[in-house]
Amino acid sequence: MDVKLVRRNYLTGFFITDFCSSIPLDLILKTAGVDSVGGTVTGTKQSLKMLKTLRITKLLRLFRINRLFQYLKKVMLLIEETLNIRISDGFTKLMRLGVGALILAHWIGCFNFLLVRLHDFPSDSWVVYAGLVDKSPYVQWSWSFFKALAQMIMIGFETPPFTNVSCDALSDWCTIEYWVTLGCLYLGAIFYSLLISSISSILQTANQASRQFDENLLKVDDYMRSKKLPAAMREKVKDYFYLQFSNGKLHREEEILDFLSPVLRREIKQFTGRDICRKVPLLSTPTHRDFSEGISCVIEPTIVFANEVIMKEQTTGDEMFFILSGVVEIYVASKQIASYVAIGDGCYFGDVSVLLGVRRTASAKSKTQCMLYRIRKSDLVSLLHDHPAIESRMRNIAQSRRRRLAHYLNPDEIKLSAGDEVDSEDSRTDLFGLPSDDVLHEKDEEYNQERLQSGIRRRTFHHHSQNRRRNALPIKSINNLS
Repeated sequence: MDVKLVRRNYLTGFFITDFCSSIPLDLILKTAGVDSVGGTVTGTKQSLKMLKTLRITKLLRLFRINRLFQYLKKVMLLIEETLNIRISDGFTKLMRLGVGALILAHWIGCFNFLLVRLHDFPSDSWVVYAGLVDKSPYVQWSWSFFKALAQMIMIGFETPPFTNVSCDALSDWCTIEYWVTLGCLYLGAIFYSLLISSISSILQTANQASRQFDENLLKVDDYMRSKKLPAAMREKVKDYFYLQFSNGKLHREEEILDFLSPVLRREIKQFTGRDICRKVPLLSTPTHRDFSEGISCVIEPTIVFANEVIMKEQTTGDEMFFILSGVVEIYVASKQIASYVAIGDGCYFGDVSVLLGVRRTASAKSKTQCMLYRIRKSDLVSLLHDHPAIESRMRNIAQSRRRRLAHYLNPDEIKLSAGDEVDSEDSRTDLFGLPSDDVLHEKDEEYNQERLQSGIRRRTFHHHSQNRRRNALPIKSINNLS
């Protein structure tokens, strides 16, 4: 910490406020002959009584409330990160307005009581009417605070005990009270209008993203009805909409990121892609940190429902997929083989075609709802040019997978090389070797809970169907469906 910088910031900031509010005015007034309790003058000069007004400088301490708001802002940020909740800006503004209203009422109440006290409590003043002259300071402050709030919302004129104007004659004191009351009424009206306008502005902007989501969902629904799409397909599209924006808010990420600098865009994409980088063994290796940071900037998230074909064999491969969550089945349809292998969280597929420049050697279909990240071939090739060691490793893995599939299709003609028996990448994932029946059931329960939280009703054609499980293939493990 730079001591000189702290000292300079304090001297140019709150030093004057703290200095003025720390002067012992009570001791000075007592020495000067002004009684601080009874409000009478013990000295020889009546004008010394006006020295009491210097105590108003103690109100400068209330300016320290700005620093309190700064601390509260840090606390709210800590709460958001710790509890993973979001405190809206509208709530923060309303809290600041509420605290500001209380501070303003405190000032007005203290000022009103100060004026009455400086005039030795006139008989027609509101303090005398309320019987507050001999009450405790707490009772006096409470009534003054209530009077100020009544002035701000323009009530308290009708029935005794009056909280506002109590004079019925044009005496000197009544003239002062009328003018002070009029000023407080105008001040309260201005603050009240600011409060209403701020609340209206907050309510209009608070749920803007949610309103956009509802509007876009309505447009999509109208489009599907105009095209006379089947009900099942319409429900599937709505489910995708809710899952894609599970918090019920629609954000156009590209438009938002376009406003930011390239460095900030890169940091945001690296942060949002941290989960997939932790799950994939290739990306979680400490020595591959630069590569994982680069790949997190070009991958795109995509949601796939159960039993959807992700890629087909004998097609040109122009993208590769990483599995954040879910189970994907790799199969070869041309040989009438039901399935070859199943892969789950942390695995990747589609690399054989992308890296070796051949057509897809197998097809991929989702067994459960999956959260995938895809990367285009051009982006991956460009990124691997800067990391030749990783490119060599990924090519070796792709060649090993190609040989293992060829051996599976023709075990008599094609023999496995040393190290090709087990996938070196998939074997490092958490789900490798687990009973796939249990994994499928657990994934379905997990996604049904997520769908319920997103407002999607539970469907009946998922894997927990007893008939579906009864007719399922004899699956042995998550990475071995043979």
